[in-house]
Amino acid sequence: GKYALMGAAAQLGGIVRMTLSLTVIMMEATSNVTYGFPIMLVLMTAKIVGDVFIEGLYDMHIQLQSVPFLHWEAPVTSHSLTAREVMSTPVTCLRRREKVGVIVDVLSDTASNHNGFPVVEHADDTQPARLQGLILRSQLIVLLKHKVFVERSNLGLVQRRLRLKDFRDAYPRFPPIQSIHVSQDERECTMDLSEFMNPSPYTVPQEASLPRVFKLFRALGLRHLVVVDNRNQVVGLVTRKDLARYRLGKRGLEELSLAQT
Repeated sequence: GKYALMGAAAQLGGIVRMTLSLTVIMMEATSNVTYGFPIMLVLMTAKIVGDVFIEGLYDMHIQLQSVPFLHWEAPVTSHSLTAREVMSTPVTCLRRREKVGVIVDVLSDTASNHNGFPVVEHADDTQPARLQGLILRSQLIVLLKHKVFVERSNLGLVQRRLRLKDFRDAYPRFPPIQSIHVSQDERECTMDLSEFMNPSPYTVPQEASLPRVFKLFRALGLRHLVVVDNRNQVVGLVTRKDLARYRLGKRGLEELSLAQT
């Protein structure tokens, strides 16, 4: 009976690659605390041997489902790569004072289905745009839903001020952009994004190494990272899909659609 228990633990541990949690489960199943130490040794041995040959069952399913899941450490072969080589370009940017029609078109465009959009500001027509902040797709949808518009671009006041409750009520299932009706007159209005954007988003230079970008995503739980040049101009955007695509290749990831929330 003892050998059968150890064999079952080794088989299960080699498949799912769990150690401590599986030890507790096996101890609870047998109601015998004395089996804890040998079960732990068996599970650790099964995990070490299994990792030498192939990944665990859960990791294999993550790859089969093409989920942009990031592991704890960056791939070993990524140390020679930079953010420039994995970022998505060109980037869809919005101005601080943007027309409602432009925002609706950007959100409706399936080619720019990122969750966040850099906000830029042009000093004049001859100067390139510099990064001013970042605004989320969910925030733009709430603003459109409550019609927080400026009737004319020379006005500085919005028609209605939003409260934090308005964003909380829409979370976590924000309405799709197709369900929000915007008339032709409203498309000519202007939306001031400066009050709602994040004025200090996380950025990296183009020369930042891929392991550094990877650690920022893992440590801060980021969904997107703006890549800028030495003049703080937006040159690209790194998402979890970009990092996962590098790890897994393009196999199956082209069919992934980013979440709209």
